[in-house]
Amino acid sequence: MGNSLLEHLRRVVGRNFGPHHLWQDGQHVASFSPEGMAPQPSAELWNRAEAAEVRKNARVAREVLVALRAELSPAQRRELTLGIAQALADRYGTAGTLAVHTPDREGDQRNHHAHILMTTRRLEPSGALGEKTRELDDVKRGPEEIEWVRAMIEAHTNHALERAGSAERVDRRSLFEQRAPLGTVTRLQANNDRRQLTADRAELGAVSAQIIDIEQARAERAAREQATGAASAGMEAFKARFQQSQDVAARIEAERARLTAEAQRVAQERAAEQAAQEREQEQERAAKAQKHAALSNAGPVKRGRSGPDFSM
Repeated sequence: MGNSLLEHLRRVVGRNFGPHHLWQDGQHVASFSPEGMAPQPSAELWNRAEAAEVRKNARVAREVLVALRAELSPAQRRELTLGIAQALADRYGTAGTLAVHTPDREGDQRNHHAHILMTTRRLEPSGALGEKTRELDDVKRGPEEIEWVRAMIEAHTNHALERAGSAERVDRRSLFEQRAPLGTVTRLQANNDRRQLTADRAELGAVSAQIIDIEQARAERAAREQATGAASAGMEAFKARFQQSQDVAARIEAERARLTAEAQRVAQERAAEQAAQEREQEQERAAKAQKHAALSNAGPVKRGRSGPDFSM
């Protein structure tokens, strides 16, 4: 694991990356993954995340920093953070590690917060890290994704406050956006709001540089799957045509063999018939020869007054 990522993980989640869940001194550390997939131990996950990158300056992790309301109990802040991390994992297909932190002793005691680190690549069902979540780097779609993340965190937080019985609520909008429906404001308020809006836009632009178009990624994946499917269908059609030609060739060869055997049978029958005729003719010639020989051995014929005399 790279030194920079290792140091950051140690600052965020502590030195022990092994267990899926830790709960100690008001802090909670957990691994998370998309629904239906087993969470990966932190050390194993982040080592594989770094191994999946080729470029030395490749981004390995993304971090979402969430402010947690002091009105919530430690268990409620933990549940809220897990819900936010799970929503991120389900939307982007990423895995990661979260850490819930309590306020520093010297700082604001209301400063409960959580660090959510997620991989920049989607977790595949096999456990390997696949394609990049480039929708989180796209300039065009990035602001929409950031707005979704902020709205999701706002909804989860307000739901947690409502369940806790607190009247407090959070609002992701800027002061200018919150005051706009109220009508006229002072010039000082307008200037402050304008500066706040400029700062918000600058922050949004900086983060949107890390956003990708999820629809484009899905379309590209669908196109790849369609191309793979077409190639597979083409190969199956080729195999079917080849098998058909093989079957036709086999039938032709079988018919050729049958005709050859039939011709041989006819030839043999004709040869046998001709041989029989020749034997019959030979027997006839032999019989004639014997008869002629018998006539020759009988001597001359004697003639009487009224005809031949065949007496001895």
